[in-house]
Amino acid sequence: MPLTILNAQLGRSKKFLKKCTPHNVVKEKIKETALKKIIPTTMIIAESLGSFSAHSQNINKSLLACNDVFQSKNVTRFVPFFPKPKDENVFPPLGSFDFLPRNNFKKNSECLREPYNGTAEQLDYFIEKLIPKRKGKKDYNPFFGKANSFMKISEKYNINPTVLVAIAMQESARGTSYAAVKKNNIGGIILKKGHAEFKNVEDCIEKMAQIIDKRVNENYNSIEKIGKSGKYCEKAVSDLWIKNVMFYLNKM
Repeated sequence: MPLTILNAQLGRSKKFLKKCTPHNVVKEKIKETALKKIIPTTMIIAESLGSFSAHSQNINKSLLACNDVFQSKNVTRFVPFFPKPKDENVFPPLGSFDFLPRNNFKKNSECLREPYNGTAEQLDYFIEKLIPKRKGKKDYNPFFGKANSFMKISEKYNINPTVLVAIAMQESARGTSYAAVKKNNIGGIILKKGHAEFKNVEDCIEKMAQIIDKRVNENYNSIEKIGKSGKYCEKAVSDLWIKNVMFYLNKM
């Protein structure tokens, strides 16, 4: 092969090798990429942090300003306005309220003649909360809507109506016992032949009030004393009876 041809091939080979292994070029490309991408990204992050810091400072200034305003004596705080009805006897439905129980008695509290400061409507609300549903309704229950009866009869005998309700709840399994449903006997009143039968629930409430009034006059003036005495329930179950009656009593 002629020498000129060999030199030409060698020159082409060197150029090819430089093209395939461009070390210097690769380094320059990396530097160029870093300048174009990495540095601008860093600058954007730095600018964002600076912007966020400035924004947070503005927020802090606003909060401090609001705090100064609220601490000022010249500021009138917002109070919601509820217009009074034209007829003062008209109120929103009872179910829209959530009354807090008024009773906070202990088992040895002398509460049997304690006056009840609630209304019949409120007592009905508590009673309805305590009695169970049947087929989604509660109006089947002998307690349903009887708060007015409890209050009238308890006033007659000077007995706290919630005491009568609580004892009746315990004695009748919240108005679901056979005696309560079939005999209007919500008070667990027993005669020699078994559970007494009443024409209506009001007659049973009155009998209960008479019994409690008699026991209070005998100085059994707390739920614990009545329970332990065996004058209303058997002594063997008095502890459970007292506990349950107190539970119902303090739910009203």
